[in-house]
Amino acid sequence: MGSDDGRTRSGAARYEAMRTAFRPGFGGPAPADRTALVVENDYGSRTAMTALLERIRLTVVAAESGHSALDVLAERDDIAVVLIDIMMPIMDGYETMRAVRKLPRYAELPIIAVTAKDGAGERERCLEAGASGFITKPVNTAELLATIGACTTPGGTPPTTKW
Repeated sequence: MGSDDGRTRSGAARYEAMRTAFRPGFGGPAPADRTALVVENDYGSRTAMTALLERIRLTVVAAESGHSALDVLAERDDIAVVLIDIMMPIMDGYETMRAVRKLPRYAELPIIAVTAKDGAGERERCLEAGASGFITKPVNTAELLATIGACTTPGGTPPTTKW
């Protein structure tokens, strides 16, 4: 295996992702306060995100739309972080984040916007709508884990650079 074939770099990225994921609070069985809500209308993306989050010992609840995400939040009080797709039909991620922020008990809930849109001002638009963090698709595992860690750690700051 040569150092220029990409495997070394991806191995380093995997190591960094796992180091981030298994820091105190993310390793071992999922504590009650480590439930993630994945809001994604695409089955494949929802399944992939769920599998990744379950590998880092998060309990995952999935919602296919903004409306169903609000239903989940109304019924549950154990959601620690929300990952929400921006491009959804009927009620998009921006509208959903604004609605979540209007719920007093979820005013400070970490919400990570997940989007394929990476144009100028997209991060700011998501943050204005209520996002705590922002990542682009295709999702970089290390970036996702770092963003979750930063958003769920008191005083944490989500990464602002591309990986």
